[in-house]
Amino acid sequence: MNIPFVAITTRGTHPMPSQDGTSNRRDRGQIIVIMVGGIIAMFTMVGLIVDGGNAFANQRNTQNGTDAAADAGATMLAQNFSGTGYSQVKNDHDVQIAVSGAITGNGLNGYRAYYTDVRGQMLNMGGNPTTTTPSAVEVGSGTIPPCLDTNSCVDGYASGVRVFGDKTINTFVARIIGMTTIGIAADATAVSGYLTNGCDAGAGCNVLPVTFPVTTVSCDGSNNPIQTVDPYVVGTHYSIPLCKNGPGNVGWLDWTPTAGGTSELEAAVTNASNPAVPLPSWQYITSTGNINSSGVEDAINNCCAGGIVLIPQFDSTCDVEPAGNNKGDCPVGHVGGTGSNQYYHIPAFSAILLDSPKAAYISGSNPECDTGNGATSCLKGTFVNFITTGTVGPGTGNGNPTAVIGVQLIR
Repeated sequence: MNIPFVAITTRGTHPMPSQDGTSNRRDRGQIIVIMVGGIIAMFTMVGLIVDGGNAFANQRNTQNGTDAAADAGATMLAQNFSGTGYSQVKNDHDVQIAVSGAITGNGLNGYRAYYTDVRGQMLNMGGNPTTTTPSAVEVGSGTIPPCLDTNSCVDGYASGVRVFGDKTINTFVARIIGMTTIGIAADATAVSGYLTNGCDAGAGCNVLPVTFPVTTVSCDGSNNPIQTVDPYVVGTHYSIPLCKNGPGNVGWLDWTPTAGGTSELEAAVTNASNPAVPLPSWQYITSTGNINSSGVEDAINNCCAGGIVLIPQFDSTCDVEPAGNNKGDCPVGHVGGTGSNQYYHIPAFSAILLDSPKAAYISGSNPECDTGNGATSCLKGTFVNFITTGTVGPGTGNGNPTAVIGVQLIR
């Protein structure tokens, strides 16, 4: 008797292959699909890690470039304020060149920039604040708009710049799945204004922890300081020498006495930590003369080269802490002297536009500093103003030659 052959397939078992191999090919095809899907998922994850990390790093660079562009535009606007000593009026084209130069210099691909008031609000053509970019006056449009609100204006015109910067980077791994580029964007606003009241780092006033005399300084053949009777002049470029120890020399300030030293100076330059400095007042000095520090040199150049900084100026020194803020409050017999235990009398501040790309020459011997006075270290820049302390705010200069100007990155 012939018994029929029956193939029974149950869940979890493999079917008997057909004579033409169709089932095997189907299984192999499914495995290939799964493997391809896994490979794609793996590359997607690797691309996210590699290209995402690269994008994150470039985001910081894009933000720094956008910050620099906003600062450059606001600094240009500040030169139009009353009492700054600039003879040539800066126009929209000047602002555009400053902003675009910072954008290009920081490797960004493009930008859009708009004028603001001192609060950072964008302005329309009529001089009123606006929250939308289509109605805001764009840098490069040919006009610096007016500003009608006297509580938000400086001399009746725009005093800030808001910049939207962008950068496109190529991918490394993600291009395998069709993503060849990543777009990165950043937003920054900087404003300029007159300074009033007391000024500390929290209010946006970047005061370098260094002081020099109210009159010019030169060095003798042994690099000792010689204080002259000639005052510094607004609009003039100077190489301010850092000579050897001496009460008539440049001094480095300690905002938190009595400790100090090079590391604290570097930190105070990189992350402004100055308190409000009343004028006049006595300020403690942590180190005299040329400290020959590459760290301080790098800190000044990295933070401030090409920008405006405030630097206190002194007219007397005292080797003990005076009881009051006036110059005559130093006890008899304690005026002058050298060493680290010194107090400097600060009657005024100067606003200095530091050279770019390098303004500080402190470490080693620098021939750039010797202008015939024997100096081997120096700070280089142009005096913008002689000022008192304050916070960035609205106001009018009224032609006051001691009007205080500041530039502040607000967001």
